[in-house]
Amino acid sequence: MKIKRRGRMAALGMGVLLAILCPCRTWAFDPWIYLNGYWISADGKSTIEGALKKGVTITKYQNKSGKIQWSQLSEDSISFVMVRLGYSDDKDPYFEANMLGAQKADLDIGVCFYSKAASVEEARREAAYVLDTVKDYRVSYPIAFEMDAQEAQDKNLSREQITRQTDAFCDAVEESGYKVVVFGDNEWLNQHVEMRKLPYDVWYSRYGMAHDFPNRTLWRCTDRAAVKGIEGSVCLEFAFVNYKNIFQGTGWREINGKKYYFEDYEMVKDTGVRIGEEVYFFDRDGNWRKTR
Repeated sequence: MKIKRRGRMAALGMGVLLAILCPCRTWAFDPWIYLNGYWISADGKSTIEGALKKGVTITKYQNKSGKIQWSQLSEDSISFVMVRLGYSDDKDPYFEANMLGAQKADLDIGVCFYSKAASVEEARREAAYVLDTVKDYRVSYPIAFEMDAQEAQDKNLSREQITRQTDAFCDAVEESGYKVVVFGDNEWLNQHVEMRKLPYDVWYSRYGMAHDFPNRTLWRCTDRAAVKGIEGSVCLEFAFVNYKNIFQGTGWREINGKKYYFEDYEMVKDTGVRIGEEVYFFDRDGNWRKTR
């Protein structure tokens, strides 16, 4: 215990020293650093208890600021990215390029989806769209559900309706073998969704230092981070669980009524694979047949 405490105090001391030596960078822009087994908060005064991984959210706005140098992200200790998919009727124009760029850089990848649903049925159709879109990529982090607040207000959705639609989307995603997180800030999660009725992980958006929330597995701490390889500012995230330990990467998944086989989070295509006692051939779309 004494050794751990000394390590933590040394980390805190180093964080304070860095803050003193680099006064030109305010906490909002500081790349939260990893020292002696701890992530240090941007003000250099405390550790982020329980944080395991650092990541960023990538949207069309980062692409428009400049070409993303994907190989440089790991130099800033970025190990996962949440890539914006957008809406079912307004796909992020850089989605495919960002997914492929993150894959090539060997980053763990999650996906961000924004809902305009006005009913449980529409939420389920949105989930089907998302699953059909992401199945061809290596998704090893959660699919995030965010209800568009303006749409919910315009459609006069009640808290109960929003909760039911959130549940419908998330249930469909997890039934297909993916993990899901519900995204929101403190006001949204407390006032517009009955989170106590939902058994899903939470991606908590709260800028600054406070990050506690029931079932919180991801935390957005700022939207003004500076990260190597990305022009301009970017949203910075921390993960408090190792999703590769709880999210199965190999096995069968049923997606929109069809079964596909995945190995290490990627759909098996254009090859033959022995699974148990059977040998299967998979075509370019992941469709399969037993060969013997």
